[in-house]
Amino acid sequence: MLHYVRTSKIAWGGKSLAKDFRPPSSGGEVGPYYKELFQHVRDVLGNLKKHFPEYDGRGHEIVGFGWHQGWNDRVNQAANDEYEKNMANFIRDVRKELAIEGLPFVIAETGMSGHKETHPRALSLMRAQAAVPKHEEFKGNVAFVGTKDFYRPPEVSPSGQSYHWNSNAETYFLIGHGMGKAMIELVHEKK
Repeated sequence: MLHYVRTSKIAWGGKSLAKDFRPPSSGGEVGPYYKELFQHVRDVLGNLKKHFPEYDGRGHEIVGFGWHQGWNDRVNQAANDEYEKNMANFIRDVRKELAIEGLPFVIAETGMSGHKETHPRALSLMRAQAAVPKHEEFKGNVAFVGTKDFYRPPEVSPSGQSYHWNSNAETYFLIGHGMGKAMIELVHEKK
């Protein structure tokens, strides 16, 4: 029986999968934020009571991993071109680091300009994100959440920064809700 549902979140802006989160399997220098991610995980798991004061010592389970990133890879052609490969390697390496085979993984699209997006690298990156769950090894354990429908224009948003979803709270809520629903479906499929 599940008594607590808690998450630990990491959110570093301005980072790329190609460099900052570069997974070991992609070759080259492992990204510094890839390393820091797992330092954070080890810290949280080693100090659960500190991070979650209501924790009663009954154990824990990592049941899924959510990923919403991509802007910094879309602005660089080389990073864009290798995004699908890097994302697939990232998933494999995260599972290996955590020693959780088939860990459910949700990728939220970088659809920050909604359906009006026309930039070739943006469209290419979104196609790469959508392609990863179609890899044979990821069917049923990796999901893609399209986010273009969640875009809200500047006129109904606090800002006009499309790369931050125009700072629209409804958009952020919808992305989180979509990722949560996708994760629940993956977790149920795994059982």
